[in-house]
Amino acid sequence: MICSQPIVWTIRKIESNQQKYIEKESVIELHEDVVITPSERFPLHEVHDASYRSLSNTLGFFYLHTIRGVFSYRVKDSPNVWISEFKKIQIK
Repeated sequence: MICSQPIVWTIRKIESNQQKYIEKESVIELHEDVVITPSERFPLHEVHDASYRSLSNTLGFFYLHTIRGVFSYRVKDSPNVWISEFKKIQIK
């Protein structure tokens, strides 16, 4: 593994007639030949680009642009290191 990017998502759950929000965490892994997310595996040749848009000081969106479409992930930390490493191996 070259590097990983922490991501978060929120699950809404109803228990005892009360609505609760549970925050889950995982990572997007960058390998020499594949990008692995919690729900998908993308061979590197299927990933065209990666980008980031900050929404606030504490939250932003990380986008993977693939041949299957654009996949968005919520992040708390900037994925600039991940994107930089991706661009290095994408050029090879």
